[in-house]
Amino acid sequence: MLEVNDYPVKVNVEPPEGAELKEAMTALGRICSQGDGYVLTVRSRRVFRAVGSRGMRRSAAWETAAVHRLGNLALIFPVPEPVVLRTGAVHAPVNLLLPTELGFEVAEAWRELTGPGAREEGGVDGRTKQAS
Repeated sequence: MLEVNDYPVKVNVEPPEGAELKEAMTALGRICSQGDGYVLTVRSRRVFRAVGSRGMRRSAAWETAAVHRLGNLALIFPVPEPVVLRTGAVHAPVNLLLPTELGFEVAEAWRELTGPGAREEGGVDGRTKQAS
């Protein structure tokens, strides 16, 4: 059985910065949302986007990198029991990717920092709005 820290694809585990941070948080937000997310093929360990309840499609290179980074940071984990999804005429066993408890907390903190409420409170450039 897979443990949370046993993500099957190893990549550089340095914390993401700049554009990589935004991409990682976008991918984490998709994983945390209902009906949207990623899967990992059982054999090749390739990342795909889940489409509906039975399909998948290729993910962009930045999504693949972000998902593997999240896995190595223990913010997501693959569900051990595979399911079969299709892409075109090909059916493949995949592991669904779910957020860890820490992954949920990080995604929520990111939403609070960057969501519409944060922009309204701090202004577009981070300064507080002055009353007219």
